[in-house]
Amino acid sequence: MSADSQGIASMLAPARERLSRVHRNQVHRDPWPDFSSFDAGPWSAEDRRAAALQWAGRARNEHGSVHQFSQLCHVLTTARIELEVLGCLARLITDEIRHTELCAALALAIWPEGSEREPRVFAWPEPQTPWSSAPDSGDEATLAWAASAILTSCCLGETLSKPMLEALAVVSTEPLAEAVSRQILRDEHLHARFGWEMLALLLPRLEDSSKAELQAQLARNLAGFERSVCRELSIEDVAGRTIEIVRGEPNLGVLTGEQYAMIFYSCLEGEIFPELITLGFDPALAWSQRPARPSPT
Repeated sequence: MSADSQGIASMLAPARERLSRVHRNQVHRDPWPDFSSFDAGPWSAEDRRAAALQWAGRARNEHGSVHQFSQLCHVLTTARIELEVLGCLARLITDEIRHTELCAALALAIWPEGSEREPRVFAWPEPQTPWSSAPDSGDEATLAWAASAILTSCCLGETLSKPMLEALAVVSTEPLAEAVSRQILRDEHLHARFGWEMLALLLPRLEDSSKAELQAQLARNLAGFERSVCRELSIEDVAGRTIEIVRGEPNLGVLTGEQYAMIFYSCLEGEIFPELITLGFDPALAWSQRPARPSPT
């Protein structure tokens, strides 16, 4: 199968029986959701398609995390980092494989006919890392690269994912969507904490120039996450407003654009900025220096 035609169904296809058994023992966590139990009856095709879009996108993002943490593990192994760090990373990689399978299986269960009707929804492109390649050599340069990757993927990405999943677990009235959200949520606190602890471990080993580059990178990171999470909504659009995340209308595990934006800005202020300040960063300066979002055309 070509990379262009690779999709969720093929990614979920079983491997050889012994490999599948090892995978299940390692990755599946009780209680593993019974995806065959999904009842499409109460849901319109439009609702199921909209939910499948979000869950398939989450599956691809989680697969991207497998790719990122695997690369980070390789680099830190080469740098001869403490073995306890590698043990943590091995756990993170296993978790991300579980998250990928959960999201992908739910997307396919919710809208199985979509794999034929609209295969692009279930497309599975090759994952790309949001950073440059690691240096070939140089202990300080290697550790600086690792700190940069950890700042992006864990300190920001994984920390932001926690309140998003908490909200999904609350709003999901479909039991499968809630079960998947809660399974993933059980791991996210560890992933975020790993990032902050690892950055605290690495920063004293870096030169001042590397630390300054991390501060500059923070501005770019904040801009990138703001664009991807909030889309067209700015902090000015939601300033002074509150939004209550409650279970109400039938929901297949989806959030609105407004909910994503409110959670993003709240998490920055309440959790991410204080953690950054503790590590010696200036998040307010980074926020003020973040590149402006492109004007809508």
